[in-house]
Amino acid sequence: METNLESLLRSADPARDITFSSNGAEVLANILSDDSKKQESEPTVKVVPLSSVRSQRKLLSPRVVWGVAAAFVVGVLAVGLTWFNTPQATAGLVPALITTPTGQDREEALDALLAKARETKDPTGFDEQAYQMKNLRESSLPKRVASIEETEAFSPVSEYEYVSVRRPDGLHQRYTTSLGIVSARTGERIPDQDVETGKRIPLGTTTKTIELTDTELAELKKTEPVWERPQIPDIAKDLDAQVRSTSENGLAMYSGNPDTALFEVLGFHLQDWNPSQAQSAAVLQLLQGRTDITFDGETTDRMGRAGLVFSIDQNYVPGYDPNNVDALRYSFIFDTATGHLNAFEEVAVDVDGFVQGGTRNSVTVAPL
Repeated sequence: METNLESLLRSADPARDITFSSNGAEVLANILSDDSKKQESEPTVKVVPLSSVRSQRKLLSPRVVWGVAAAFVVGVLAVGLTWFNTPQATAGLVPALITTPTGQDREEALDALLAKARETKDPTGFDEQAYQMKNLRESSLPKRVASIEETEAFSPVSEYEYVSVRRPDGLHQRYTTSLGIVSARTGERIPDQDVETGKRIPLGTTTKTIELTDTELAELKKTEPVWERPQIPDIAKDLDAQVRSTSENGLAMYSGNPDTALFEVLGFHLQDWNPSQAQSAAVLQLLQGRTDITFDGETTDRMGRAGLVFSIDQNYVPGYDPNNVDALRYSFIFDTATGHLNAFEEVAVDVDGFVQGGTRNSVTVAPL
């Protein structure tokens, strides 16, 4: 597949005060600084108050967990409505990552990565909720796109960057920067549209969400049902049992297939989690000995790091028509130097209404 669009994804975006950096301390200092310089091109920062976050967490209770599922259907829509005033642009063709052979067989590569994951220590001060992340996700189609031909041509995929921190006072903060939708025809970026307000999101807009402190969360639990992301086990057998159980619960984002549960469940959780070395080792251990897992070789992930790719193919019936089958390819990317689980990719092998061979969902994470 042609990969010229990969350079478009990594090209410079509109100026903004939060950018990815190989220097984690620099990123954190930038976020926590109260006197950063203001520029005309500085993106808008919208603060979501604690009261609003409390309401959101209440909505994510087990009694309405279907809302969580709905948020992930069609590749985690979240804020994915595209700008329908740009019908001339064909957007969202994000090519899959290119892999090259390494000369290793699957078990040899897994054994080497597992050894590295076990011998490498987590960074000093490691916190699974402190990370920087790149997220590509399937979005809703613009209203102007109607025919099957237009649908297959458009296949919109939005691009976002996240920075999640835990402040010294224990408060969790997450910054989300919208980079719009990549146009396959022109190379331009099309602004997304906010689902709640209906307004376009200017490219480079950063939203700051203030979360609850641990103390506030504990107090809230006493009076209200609160949904929390479950802890990810770092023992292989416990991890296997948890992901299989989660997938079997019948939520819309999961197929219920125990063979793909590891990829499906952890691919979803990677959007809110930076794995530890022990958790990464547990994932690698579960991949060992599975003949349905392929070793695709080496790649460069969407943050520019070298990684080894392991994948599984699956057929998924997304609706009520058993003849409507999506053929998907799920992949994990592990850091070649540390064995850390760096990324998840979902590629459309044969999906109605989507560019074949294009990445529908992608999560790439790195510690601060």
